[in-house]
Amino acid sequence: MRDFNPTEIQKIKSLIAQKKEKFGQDWLGRSLAYTPYQPRPLSNLLRRDKNEPLKRLFALSPNEQKEQFLRDAKEYEKTSAAFLIESLEDLTYLRRYVQIPLIYDFLILDSYQLLESLVYGADCITLAPKYLSQKELNALSDYALKLGLERIFQIDSKEDLTKAIFAKADILNLNKNFALLSLVPKNKIILGITEECHLDLCNGIDAEIVLTQNQE
Repeated sequence: MRDFNPTEIQKIKSLIAQKKEKFGQDWLGRSLAYTPYQPRPLSNLLRRDKNEPLKRLFALSPNEQKEQFLRDAKEYEKTSAAFLIESLEDLTYLRRYVQIPLIYDFLILDSYQLLESLVYGADCITLAPKYLSQKELNALSDYALKLGLERIFQIDSKEDLTKAIFAKADILNLNKNFALLSLVPKNKIILGITEECHLDLCNGIDAEIVLTQNQE
């Protein structure tokens, strides 16, 4: 997940408020009965033995050319355990064509977004502790579990890691913050961006995130 500045965060909050006014959370929840998509587990994303190759998760970049976007996704699907996607529109478009799980990799600030991601066909969401209080993070984590959504916690600091552990995190995305590896409990699944990663550090993670095109 990319970083968000205060202006962007305020815009996200305003957009959520507008959506709630037009389509209330109760209405959105009832619409789940009509969605053809049920959340799929990240069954290929497990803790690995050091002798096993790293699993790969591709972070897909938006592309206005939908046909090319789909062709790229189908090619990446051959070697990917899951896709990380920032746009719900792109996510629901791919849901019909790919078999691997789709991760909604966008800033979640409200439970409304969890319901919305489920309606659009997400299998997993990313939670970023640095933008949330412990109470907010716990509530969103618990609600995601209730909905059947897997959760990946983005970790950028020791504080993020502590908050994620208290929020019952199972999967942690360290990005490039490999200095935190020694602080992670051994029972957690660890993701990271392995560019220029020292071999010993890379051996400490379970799956690598591969950035595509303009996400690099």
